[in-house]
Amino acid sequence: MDWKALGKTLAGLGLPILGGAMGGPAGALFGKMAAGALGLSADATPEQVATAVNTNPDNVAKLLELQNTHQEVLVKAAYEAETAAIQAVNATLQADARGDSWLQKNHHAIESLTATLMVVGIYFVLPLLKIPVPTVPEFAFMMLGAILGVTAWKHGVVNQTIAQNQVDAQAK
Repeated sequence: MDWKALGKTLAGLGLPILGGAMGGPAGALFGKMAAGALGLSADATPEQVATAVNTNPDNVAKLLELQNTHQEVLVKAAYEAETAAIQAVNATLQADARGDSWLQKNHHAIESLTATLMVVGIYFVLPLLKIPVPTVPEFAFMMLGAILGVTAWKHGVVNQTIAQNQVDAQAK
């Protein structure tokens, strides 16, 4: 068990603020605070804190008092943990948008160009060369349309995220 798992347990026992704070990057610090409130040593493990909570109902009341006393700090810690998680997701989206390679940067354009060339080749070039036009199943064009639609939509979402991050950075 780790402090994050203990935080989930505490949240389930009616201590959502303390549990949320333990789920963040400073979870061990808040876990040590909880251990101190329960009369455990400073080097108590999450398992020891969980055992103390599960074996003595009065310990839940002690942690509730700790939560109420330090509510502002705990809420701020939980908020900062959530903000850090959102920033990590945004960084991933931005890295994908920047691309590490030429292919990653240009795969949307390559997909669009391939679909366009295929249509032009089948319906314009082949007839000009007097080659019979093959029968292309309808699902093939639906598949291409779906691929192009999804990639265009995802590209738009990435662009919106980047734009919002730039706005947020200017607001700071």
